Amino acid sequence: MTVLSSRAGTSDERRAEEVLAADARGARLAARRERTLVYGGIVLTGAFLLLFWEYGIGLVVDQRYVSRPSAVAARLADLLTEGALWPHVSATMTEAGLGYLLGVGVGLAVAIVLVSSPLLEEVTAPFVAGFYSIPKIALGPLFIMWFGLGALPKVLLAALMVFLIVLINTVAGVRSISPGLVDSARVMGAGGLTLVRTVVLPGAAPAVVASIRLTFSRAMVGAILGEFIAAQQGLGFLIVRASRQFDTATVYAGVLVVAALVMAVGGVLRLVEARLMPWSGTVEVRG
Repeated sequence: MTVLSSRAGTSDERRAEEVLAADARGARLAARRERTLVYGGIVLTGAFLLLFWEYGIGLVVDQRYVSRPSAVAARLADLLTEGALWPHVSATMTEAGLGYLLGVGVGLAVAIVLVSSPLLEEVTAPFVAGFYSIPKIALGPLFIMWFGLGALPKVLLAALMVFLIVLINTVAGVRSISPGLVDSARVMGAGGLTLVRTVVLPGAAPAVVASIRLTFSRAMVGAILGEFIAAQQGLGFLIVRASRQFDTATVYAGVLVVAALVMAVGGVLRLVEARLMPWSGTVEVRG
């Protein structure tokens, strides 16, 4: 009797394992089919848009103002082979990179100070909101007048764009922490900077890291905005100069380079985030 029961139990376990394995295979196949559909849809949509841009956009807009993908690719190849593109890329990436690092560092430092003092946060909140509402393009000419025509105003504009986003999202991330967790930490003796370091910052880390990852595009916007206004080098300068000459192929080539750089840096930052914080998911970033 015992032998029969043992055999029956083994048979049931084997069937359960087979069912689980079949379910796992089905799930993998379904996931593979979904990825295939998604990637196929991306490729088909991109191909349709390129074909429409190449052959159909002239029916809607004057072809002189939109160029063609083939002309843009040829112009981009010329810029690369002539070496004329790299000085502009270097200038813009330097300005955006320095502004990004400065904005992240100052934004985190100010956020730590504010969350350490709720009273100070309440006092400064209206001023932060008011300053955030100012269109940054309106500050561009002022920065040029204050700091000259060099790289400094572009760096500061990029830093400003990043600073506000990091500050606001860090404070919002802190507010999302459970008050019970904070109260428990206080009961155990944590307070001041110790509370911020051990409870507040780890709890707000997903929002903070997401804002840090996503704000490089804002740094690029700030740097290129400054180059639009006054510059002698940079991708913004290249785009503005080409637009004044009605060289639409160069304009689109510059825009594509900017998009490629932002996507590349964003991908690197995403890999760093996945390595340092594998548990973090997608977090909504304000701004």
